Amino acid sequence: MMSIFKRRTRPRDDAPSAVAVISEPTNVNHDIHVSINAHGELEGLPSAWLRQIGTQITRDEQVNNPLAVKQAVKYYNYSIKKQEKGEIKHIITEPLIDEETKEIDKYMNSKDAHKSKDGNLDDEGNEEPIYANTLNRPESVPVIPPKNPPTNLKKAPKIPQLDCLTIDDTCELRHKTSSEDSSDDDFLRRRSRLTDEDYIRELKKLCNPGDPNDFYIRSNRDLGTGAMGVVYAATDLQTGLPVAIKDIDMTKQQRKELLLSEIAIMKNFRHKNLVNFLDAFVMYDDHLWVVMELLDGGPLTDVVTETVMKEGQIAAVCHEVLQAIDYLHSRGTIHRDIKSDNVLLGMDGTVKVTDFGFCANVVGNEQRETMVGTPYWMAPEVVTRQKYGKKVDIWSLGIMIVEMLDGEPPYLREPPLRALYLITANGRPKIVRWGQLSQNLQDFIDKCLQVDVDQRATAKQLLKHEFLTGRSELRTLTPLIKAAKKILHKA
Repeated sequence: MMSIFKRRTRPRDDAPSAVAVISEPTNVNHDIHVSINAHGELEGLPSAWLRQIGTQITRDEQVNNPLAVKQAVKYYNYSIKKQEKGEIKHIITEPLIDEETKEIDKYMNSKDAHKSKDGNLDDEGNEEPIYANTLNRPESVPVIPPKNPPTNLKKAPKIPQLDCLTIDDTCELRHKTSSEDSSDDDFLRRRSRLTDEDYIRELKKLCNPGDPNDFYIRSNRDLGTGAMGVVYAATDLQTGLPVAIKDIDMTKQQRKELLLSEIAIMKNFRHKNLVNFLDAFVMYDDHLWVVMELLDGGPLTDVVTETVMKEGQIAAVCHEVLQAIDYLHSRGTIHRDIKSDNVLLGMDGTVKVTDFGFCANVVGNEQRETMVGTPYWMAPEVVTRQKYGKKVDIWSLGIMIVEMLDGEPPYLREPPLRALYLITANGRPKIVRWGQLSQNLQDFIDKCLQVDVDQRATAKQLLKHEFLTGRSELRTLTPLIKAAKKILHKA
């Protein structure tokens, strides 16, 4: 480290008065310049990062591809830092990708980059405090409010549409209210001039004013717990259909403006292959209840891990998922986390994509969520930040096909940092059963897993691919769903 980062000694009392006293530097950038020394070792990275690399990336790999090492460890540590701050997952647009890229570059040259969660040691070996606000911290589970006396409401009132706030407007609103340091809530409030009470008031305008107990019976069955809250199974009293209720404690959300914009966006999303938003209520204790569709077949993960899918069934799933991706892309939204965990099935074979915004994840499965943006399905350009856009979802779909073939994505048994390195360094992964696949499926995968983004297909192009013409009927998925439920004791 350069001497400029050391504390300057105070001038002697007998120093000439004409000599100006130079203050300590402010807003110092801890610039990181990576090089390889004569021994083939990486130099210039924070020692905390070098400790991570030393356990997961070999010396030969460091020498042969130092740029991939730097990109992987940089993105990994940024993601961990973001996770520790408890930042929520939100709807992704291309302007937000540019904003995130700038945040990553800023983080690279910040003091935080010289600290590591691994071992909680800084560059000088001093112990750092453990961050308390992590995704694994226990969430409080609020008690369901008692049912109010019967009212004259016979059906849920229609949630008013937010005519003054279009999808483009909400994206612009989110872009304008995000600061260079998203953890600086005071800055956000000063800039937006909204207090917590203002946010709650505006949120109530978007939500159903009635009592949720008049419309839904919430069970005590916990579908999952995450950074945003607890998800419960419930039943729609009017239709008898199962729904999911996500219970969000708004007092724990730093960026409450996202709650406003995301709900406004979600209300305008409606597609047969998306897990759709149904309703929302602001409760008496500043909890937000978001009601979403719930499919009784469970996640595709159960099917791919416990059964063997035929090519026709894989084509059927791909066809449905691609329709959802194409719809999201047409609305200027990138999913960025396509994987089997986020594809839900109905017992009739219905296929729906979930988790494309903070309130859309209705099945909590954080067993494989070791960092923000699951790495194993991640496109190389997410890490390298080159031509990063909608086609990241197509790469992830290709990895999900590998998952449907092999039962798991490539590198799943590797630690996240090493997986990121392998994705960045190797690009397209090897597919064990490649020689056993039909020519149509091989070509379909080829068009998904192109490292060159310009050569990768779009969702619209893939929907016309010959592989999908041979798809099986969705009802052929039902026996696989039942078999997986029996094996996993979820029947």
